[in-house]
Amino acid sequence: MRCAEARKLVPGYLDGTLPEGPESHARVSRHLEDCAACAAELDRYVQLSAVMSSMTPAAPPADLGVSIRVAISHARQEQGFWRRLDHWQSHARLVLQNIFEPLALPATFGLLAAMVVFAFIYQFLGAGVPLAAATADLPSNLLQPARLETLAGFQVSGLSDSTLPGQHALLVEATVSSAGEAVSYRVISGEVDRTMQRELDQLMLFSRFRPQLSFGRPTSGGRVVLSFSKISVRG
Repeated sequence: MRCAEARKLVPGYLDGTLPEGPESHARVSRHLEDCAACAAELDRYVQLSAVMSSMTPAAPPADLGVSIRVAISHARQEQGFWRRLDHWQSHARLVLQNIFEPLALPATFGLLAAMVVFAFIYQFLGAGVPLAAATADLPSNLLQPARLETLAGFQVSGLSDSTLPGQHALLVEATVSSAGEAVSYRVISGEVDRTMQRELDQLMLFSRFRPQLSFGRPTSGGRVVLSFSKISVRG
């Protein structure tokens, strides 16, 4: 160990507070045994410590607290209105800074998150889908009902010829899967015999539907009402 390093460690060696603990204390001790100059430096620190410990602490005056309060009061009275106003503004600025600075990062993150969510939802509100894809009576493209795309070319025999204009000889409600196939159907209006039942089975099997759309994704459970006088869609 060199003398310059040892002299820096002498105060800690004297107080027993060397950073490296007993190992550093032993190194300084070996150096002091071999170096008279550093040992003399240690003696000076010992003497200084003894002098400092023998001194009596100076007691503050009994009226020190009162004197400080009076001096502060006089200083405030001597300050003008504008000085006091500037002091109040600085105090208010410091208080507001301590309040809002911790909230700056969460508020910025919340704003960015809200913008991302809005941009994501906006895609489903119409930005990502052509305007012509939505029917006129729908407020948005969030949910679109199923509808018929291609009706199979099978005839349904046995319909009554006495049906008046505007009436439906046969109404059938089909349940459409997400693949656009009729998974089941029921007769809403009209009478169906066995022959008509087989013909309806073929008709539903080979007809193609557009499935119900939820947030732009095909979903099962859509309903399509078929009429032999016209075709209508019911969601």
